[in-house]
Amino acid sequence: MSQLYDRPTVGGLTVPYMVDENKTPINFKAVDEDHVGRCARQQRCGVCGARIKQKEPWAFVGPDDGRRCFADPWMHMRCARLAMQQCPFLAGRRDWRGGNDEPLLTSYSNNMVLYQAQGGSSHKDQFGHWHFQAEGLLWKPGTRGHSGF
Repeated sequence: MSQLYDRPTVGGLTVPYMVDENKTPINFKAVDEDHVGRCARQQRCGVCGARIKQKEPWAFVGPDDGRRCFADPWMHMRCARLAMQQCPFLAGRRDWRGGNDEPLLTSYSNNMVLYQAQGGSSHKDQFGHWHFQAEGLLWKPGTRGHSGF
């Protein structure tokens, strides 16, 4: 997990592997298609870039709206916790869509929860975008007795 601590930082925030750290300025909202593809094909963490072992818990962060498929790659549990602590979009401190009042988009900025997956299932849609499959809710803010958090 040392790769997490080797990631570059901007303004005190870890730049996730799924974002191109070579762009100036860093755009935390824009994922790098090549990095996301490597995550899907090589079962890499979207935050630190290291491989996720089959026996480890696989984590996703997304809106609490019943979905089980995500555009952002899976993560190690430790990396997902860091993302939920640091990322103003995931922590609900900032609307990543710029305050759009569209109900569907608003769900992406509110009620973020941590999901788990087993085995790293992913697929491409008809537009060539990767999607990552989760299997169940792991942690929800305000709950106690949750697994792995």
